[in-house]
Amino acid sequence: MTTDSSARQWILLISLTALLLSIAVIAQVASRYASAYLSAPREVAAFLDAIDSTIAENESYDLDIAKIQRLEDKLRLGRLLRDIQKGGDALREDVNLLMVGEDDTRLRFGARLLWASKRSELQEKVRQLDLLRMRFLVVQMGIIAGIATEDAAVKKKQAAAAASVTTPLRDLEKSDMAFSEPRPGFLPRSLTDSIKAKPSLRRLTTQAIGHQNSVEVPHRIGWAGVVQELQKSPLLHKRHASIEMTMARSS
Repeated sequence: MTTDSSARQWILLISLTALLLSIAVIAQVASRYASAYLSAPREVAAFLDAIDSTIAENESYDLDIAKIQRLEDKLRLGRLLRDIQKGGDALREDVNLLMVGEDDTRLRFGARLLWASKRSELQEKVRQLDLLRMRFLVVQMGIIAGIATEDAAVKKKQAAAAASVTTPLRDLEKSDMAFSEPRPGFLPRSLTDSIKAKPSLRRLTTQAIGHQNSVEVPHRIGWAGVVQELQKSPLLHKRHASIEMTMARSS
Protein backbone atom coordinates (compact mmCIF):
# COMPACT_ATOMS: atom_id res chain seq x y z
CA MET A 1 0.00 0.00 0.00
CA THR A 2 2.72 2.42 0.91
CA THR A 3 4.56 1.75 -2.36
CA ASP A 4 1.43 2.25 -4.48
CA SER A 5 0.56 5.53 -2.79
CA SER A 6 4.07 6.94 -3.27
CA ALA A 7 4.04 5.92 -6.92
CA ARG A 8 0.71 7.67 -7.44
CA GLN A 9 2.04 10.80 -5.80
CA TRP A 10 5.04 10.86 -8.13
CA ILE A 11 2.81 10.33 -11.15
CA LEU A 12 0.54 13.18 -10.07
CA LEU A 13 3.50 15.50 -9.50
CA ILE A 14 5.03 14.74 -12.87
CA SER A 15 1.70 15.25 -14.60
CA LEU A 16 1.17 18.62 -12.97
CA THR A 17 4.69 19.70 -13.90
CA ALA A 18 4.18 18.69 -17.55
CA LEU A 19 0.84 20.49 -17.60
CA LEU A 20 2.41 23.66 -16.26
CA LEU A 21 5.21 23.49 -18.80
CA SER A 22 2.71 22.94 -21.60
CA ILE A 23 0.64 25.88 -20.43
CA ALA A 24 3.79 28.07 -20.36
CA VAL A 25 4.77 27.02 -23.90
CA ILE A 26 1.22 27.52 -25.18
CA ALA A 27 1.07 30.94 -23.57
CA GLN A 28 4.37 31.94 -25.17
CA VAL A 29 3.25 30.77 -28.60
CA ALA A 30 -0.11 32.46 -28.18
CA SER A 31 1.52 35.75 -27.18
CA ARG A 32 3.81 35.51 -30.20
CA TYR A 33 0.93 34.95 -32.60
CA ALA A 34 -1.13 37.64 -30.90
CA SER A 35 1.65 40.24 -31.28
CA ALA A 36 2.14 39.15 -34.90
CA TYR A 37 -1.60 39.48 -35.48
CA LEU A 38 -1.55 43.03 -34.19
CA SER A 39 1.58 44.11 -36.11
CA ALA A 40 0.61 42.37 -39.37
CA PRO A 41 -0.78 45.47 -41.23
CA ARG A 42 2.33 47.53 -40.51
CA GLU A 43 4.70 44.74 -41.50
CA VAL A 44 2.78 44.00 -44.69
CA ALA A 45 3.16 47.66 -45.69
CA ALA A 46 6.93 47.36 -45.09
CA PHE A 47 7.09 44.30 -47.37
CA LEU A 48 5.17 46.13 -50.09
CA ASP A 49 7.58 49.08 -49.87
CA ALA A 50 10.51 46.68 -50.20
CA ILE A 51 8.95 45.17 -53.33
CA ASP A 52 8.37 48.62 -54.89
CA SER A 53 11.95 49.72 -54.13
CA THR A 54 13.21 46.49 -55.69
CA ILE A 55 11.34 47.27 -58.91
CA ALA A 56 12.80 50.82 -58.98
CA GLU A 57 16.31 49.51 -58.34
CA ASN A 58 15.93 46.98 -61.15
CA GLU A 59 15.25 49.83 -63.58
CA SER A 60 18.40 51.66 -62.44
CA TYR A 61 20.36 48.41 -62.79
CA ASP A 62 19.17 48.17 -66.41
CA LEU A 63 20.60 51.61 -67.09
CA ASP A 64 23.91 50.66 -65.44
CA ILE A 65 24.18 47.53 -67.58
CA ALA A 66 23.50 49.54 -70.74
CA LYS A 67 26.52 51.77 -69.97
CA ILE A 68 28.95 48.82 -69.93
CA GLN A 69 30.73 48.20 -73.23
CA ARG A 70 32.21 44.73 -72.73
CA LEU A 71 29.79 41.96 -73.76
CA GLU A 72 31.03 39.42 -71.21
CA ASP A 73 30.49 41.77 -68.28
CA LYS A 74 27.11 42.80 -69.63
CA LEU A 75 25.94 39.18 -69.81
CA ARG A 76 27.19 38.46 -66.30
CA LEU A 77 25.34 41.40 -64.81
CA GLY A 78 22.27 40.51 -66.87
CA ARG A 79 22.10 37.05 -65.30
CA LEU A 80 22.35 38.51 -61.81
CA LEU A 81 19.65 41.06 -62.63
CA ARG A 82 17.32 38.32 -63.86
CA ASP A 83 17.81 36.45 -60.58
CA ILE A 84 16.92 39.62 -58.66
CA GLN A 85 13.82 40.12 -60.78
CA LYS A 86 12.74 36.52 -60.23
CA GLY A 87 13.18 36.88 -56.47
CA GLY A 88 11.16 40.11 -56.48
CA ASP A 89 8.38 38.54 -58.54
CA ALA A 90 8.20 35.52 -56.22
CA LEU A 91 8.02 37.79 -53.17
CA ARG A 92 5.27 39.81 -54.81
CA GLU A 93 3.22 36.71 -55.57
CA ASP A 94 3.52 35.41 -52.01
CA VAL A 95 2.35 38.73 -50.59
CA ASN A 96 -0.56 38.90 -53.06
CA LEU A 97 -1.75 35.45 -51.94
CA LEU A 98 -2.11 36.76 -48.40
CA MET A 99 -4.14 39.81 -49.43
CA VAL A 100 -7.89 40.12 -49.68
CA GLY A 101 -7.62 41.47 -53.23
CA GLU A 102 -5.12 42.90 -55.69
CA ASP A 103 -5.95 46.51 -54.85
CA ASP A 104 -6.69 45.83 -51.18
CA THR A 105 -3.69 45.76 -48.81
CA ARG A 106 -5.61 44.05 -46.00
CA LEU A 107 -4.64 40.54 -45.00
CA ARG A 108 -7.01 37.64 -44.94
CA PHE A 109 -8.16 36.46 -41.52
CA GLY A 110 -6.36 33.12 -41.69
CA ALA A 111 -3.19 34.73 -43.04
CA ARG A 112 -3.29 37.37 -40.34
CA LEU A 113 -3.92 34.79 -37.64
CA LEU A 114 -0.92 32.75 -38.83
CA TRP A 115 1.14 35.84 -39.66
CA ALA A 116 3.97 34.81 -37.32
CA SER A 117 4.83 31.82 -39.52
CA LYS A 118 4.11 33.61 -42.80
CA ARG A 119 6.28 36.53 -41.75
CA SER A 120 9.33 34.34 -41.23
CA GLU A 121 8.95 32.90 -44.75
CA LEU A 122 8.69 36.37 -46.30
CA GLN A 123 11.66 37.60 -44.29
CA GLU A 124 13.77 34.74 -45.61
CA LYS A 125 12.90 35.64 -49.19
CA VAL A 126 13.69 39.29 -48.58
CA ARG A 127 17.05 38.28 -47.12
CA GLN A 128 17.84 36.20 -50.23
CA LEU A 129 16.82 39.13 -52.41
CA ASP A 130 19.16 41.45 -50.50
CA LEU A 131 22.01 38.97 -50.94
CA LEU A 132 21.42 38.88 -54.69
CA ARG A 133 21.36 42.69 -54.79
CA MET A 134 24.62 42.94 -52.83
CA ARG A 135 26.22 40.38 -55.13
CA PHE A 136 25.16 42.44 -58.15
CA LEU A 137 26.65 45.60 -56.66
CA VAL A 138 29.93 43.87 -55.79
CA VAL A 139 30.28 42.49 -59.32
CA GLN A 140 29.41 45.87 -60.81
CA MET A 141 32.00 47.69 -58.69
CA GLY A 142 34.61 45.09 -59.64
CA ILE A 143 33.89 45.61 -63.34
CA ILE A 144 34.07 49.41 -62.99
CA ALA A 145 37.35 49.16 -61.09
CA GLY A 146 38.78 46.86 -63.77
CA ILE A 147 37.77 49.24 -66.55
CA ALA A 148 39.32 52.18 -64.68
CA THR A 149 42.56 50.24 -64.18
CA GLU A 150 42.75 49.32 -67.86
CA ASP A 151 42.12 52.94 -68.90
CA ALA A 152 44.85 54.15 -66.56
CA ALA A 153 47.30 51.58 -67.98
CA VAL A 154 46.47 52.63 -71.55
CA LYS A 155 46.93 56.33 -70.71
CA LYS A 156 50.23 55.55 -69.02
CA LYS A 157 51.48 53.69 -72.09
CA GLN A 158 50.41 56.54 -74.35
CA ALA A 159 52.17 59.08 -72.14
CA ALA A 160 55.34 56.97 -72.14
CA ALA A 161 55.22 56.65 -75.93
CA ALA A 162 54.70 60.40 -76.34
CA ALA A 163 57.60 61.11 -73.97
CA SER A 164 59.87 58.73 -75.89
CA VAL A 165 59.02 60.55 -79.14
CA THR A 166 59.43 64.10 -77.81
CA THR A 167 62.72 63.47 -75.98
CA PRO A 168 64.85 62.85 -79.14
CA LEU A 169 63.24 65.88 -80.79
CA ARG A 170 64.20 68.07 -77.84
CA ASP A 171 67.75 66.74 -77.88
CA LEU A 172 67.96 67.46 -81.63
CA GLU A 173 66.66 71.00 -81.13
CA LYS A 174 69.19 71.61 -78.38
CA SER A 175 72.03 70.36 -80.58
CA ASP A 176 70.90 72.56 -83.48
CA MET A 177 70.74 75.58 -81.20
CA ALA A 178 74.22 74.80 -79.89
CA PHE A 179 75.61 74.76 -83.45
CA SER A 180 73.63 77.73 -84.74
CA GLU A 181 73.99 80.17 -81.85
CA PRO A 182 77.51 81.72 -81.60
CA ARG A 183 79.10 81.78 -78.22
CA PRO A 184 80.15 85.09 -76.65
CA GLY A 185 83.47 86.31 -78.10
CA PHE A 186 83.33 83.79 -80.96
CA LEU A 187 82.88 84.61 -84.66
CA PRO A 188 82.14 82.11 -87.40
CA ARG A 189 85.07 81.06 -89.53
CA SER A 190 83.54 82.41 -92.76
CA LEU A 191 83.16 85.86 -91.21
CA THR A 192 86.79 85.89 -89.96
CA ASP A 193 88.04 84.82 -93.43
CA SER A 194 86.08 87.62 -95.10
CA ILE A 195 87.47 90.17 -92.63
CA LYS A 196 91.02 88.98 -93.29
CA ALA A 197 90.51 89.19 -97.07
CA LYS A 198 89.32 92.82 -96.96
CA PRO A 199 92.05 95.54 -96.75
CA SER A 200 91.99 98.03 -93.91
CA LEU A 201 90.39 101.43 -94.35
CA ARG A 202 93.65 103.24 -93.55
CA ARG A 203 95.50 101.43 -96.33
CA LEU A 204 92.77 102.32 -98.81
CA THR A 205 93.03 105.98 -97.78
CA THR A 206 96.77 106.15 -98.08
CA GLN A 207 96.71 104.42 -101.47
CA ALA A 208 94.13 106.93 -102.68
CA ILE A 209 96.29 109.84 -101.49
CA GLY A 210 99.39 108.46 -103.18
CA HIS A 211 101.37 106.52 -100.63
CA GLN A 212 103.07 103.27 -101.42
CA ASN A 213 102.16 100.01 -99.80
CA SER A 214 105.50 100.05 -98.04
CA VAL A 215 104.62 103.15 -96.00
CA GLU A 216 104.92 102.30 -92.40
CA VAL A 217 101.78 102.68 -90.35
CA PRO A 218 102.51 105.06 -87.48
CA HIS A 219 102.30 103.53 -84.04
CA ARG A 220 101.20 106.77 -82.43
CA ILE A 221 97.61 106.93 -81.55
CA GLY A 222 95.28 109.93 -81.38
CA TRP A 223 95.48 113.46 -82.90
CA ALA A 224 99.28 113.44 -82.91
CA GLY A 225 99.30 110.46 -85.28
CA VAL A 226 96.74 112.10 -87.57
CA VAL A 227 98.75 115.36 -87.74
CA GLN A 228 101.95 113.47 -88.53
CA GLU A 229 100.25 111.65 -91.38
CA LEU A 230 98.92 114.92 -92.80
CA GLN A 231 102.41 116.48 -92.63
CA LYS A 232 103.85 113.59 -94.66
CA SER A 233 101.11 113.86 -97.28
CA PRO A 234 102.43 115.13 -100.73
CA LEU A 235 99.05 116.70 -101.48
CA LEU A 236 99.43 118.90 -98.45
CA HIS A 237 102.96 119.88 -99.57
CA LYS A 238 101.61 120.88 -103.01
CA ARG A 239 98.92 123.03 -101.40
CA HIS A 240 101.53 124.77 -99.21
CA ALA A 241 103.71 125.37 -102.26
CA SER A 242 100.82 126.85 -104.26
CA ILE A 243 99.88 129.13 -101.37
CA GLU A 244 103.48 130.36 -101.06
CA MET A 245 103.72 131.07 -104.82
CA THR A 246 100.43 133.00 -104.69
CA MET A 247 101.67 135.10 -101.78
CA ALA A 248 104.94 135.77 -103.57
CA ARG A 249 103.20 137.00 -106.75
CA SER A 250 100.91 139.23 -104.73
CA SER A 251 103.82 140.82 -102.96
